[in-house]
Amino acid sequence: MLIGDGNNDLHYLIAWESLADREKKWGAFSTDPEWLAARAKTEEDGQIVGNIVNQLLVPTAFSSVK
Repeated sequence: MLIGDGNNDLHYLIAWESLADREKKWGAFSTDPEWLAARAKTEEDGQIVGNIVNQLLVPTAFSSVK
């Protein structure tokens, strides 16, 4: 590690048109049966997520996320 606490971060990026759309999409993601099954499988030997931080990001002018 060269800088910072480590590189054990996992980021999910969800594009949305409004805060209501964000809530709808995040809710759909967090309750998706496929995602829940994958999460359960990765946590068979214990919880792997220490904390969750939500950030709202704005794409740059050259971003493909726009």
